[in-house]
Amino acid sequence: MSRKIFIIVGDNLGLSRQQINYDALEIVKFPVFVGETEYRQSEEYSASWLISKYENEKVVAKSSTLIHNEIAEIVERNRANYDLFIHVVMSSGLSAASFRVAENVKKQFENIVPIINVDTKQAINGVGNIVLGIIDLIKTQPDLSIEELEKACQQIVENTFSWFVFSDLEYLYRGGRIGKAQSLMGSVLHIIPLLGLMGDEKEGIVLAQGKARTFRQINDMIINQIKAKMQEKSVTTIKRAITLQGYGDKNKEAIAEFMEKIKTLPCSEIIHGEGGLVDAVYCGPGAYGISILL
Repeated sequence: MSRKIFIIVGDNLGLSRQQINYDALEIVKFPVFVGETEYRQSEEYSASWLISKYENEKVVAKSSTLIHNEIAEIVERNRANYDLFIHVVMSSGLSAASFRVAENVKKQFENIVPIINVDTKQAINGVGNIVLGIIDLIKTQPDLSIEELEKACQQIVENTFSWFVFSDLEYLYRGGRIGKAQSLMGSVLHIIPLLGLMGDEKEGIVLAQGKARTFRQINDMIINQIKAKMQEKSVTTIKRAITLQGYGDKNKEAIAEFMEKIKTLPCSEIIHGEGGLVDAVYCGPGAYGISILL
């Protein structure tokens, strides 16, 4: 008999709820602090709202870890109707605290309902890609054991790769995602850094993937690295690509050019993701990129 599975994920996944075709899923909103005031994603407090504040008011924003009790309440509220929970968590290499919260909730319910915590080794649209990959898995292989499902989720993680272009790494530095030396690299040398999260890397940290003087060069670099990764993995068609965009009008032409280049890739599905409030904290104005699932 097929298992009834409920999915939990934070809202730093680069997708809107409407883009996820799975009813038994709840998106938990990360707390975002601008100064001393807390905000959470809403129609009013969006990525565009924060980018506007960055550009016009020079504010400092930070996010906080998901709250244990909020996640535990979701499990408690739904456990009578589901056989298994899957909590899809951003990379523990970027937020060890978020993964600790997930593990503590799992321990709290260990004798009540099973929970699989998936360390995505990703952020933003990479997390979204893994969520959609897990949903595909649940729909196409509903009779997997918990152990088999856990292994299959890990395979999805290891075949998910993301590339990011950030105009200003200072936002990543302020949020503790990279060191000061890395944040200074682009501004001092007047170069555009290419960053990535590679699912087959153990650490799950942001890695430098290259650098260039122009966005056209960066865009070509991403496409070439995607093709190289496909060749490395002996894959002829990308299962799914999710774009990253929606952080103001900066780099508008470069983003448009990049979206055209993506269309040249052999890909079964391309989804144009939606930037959210919490990821805007780190992306800053004009950020863009792509996540692929092979």
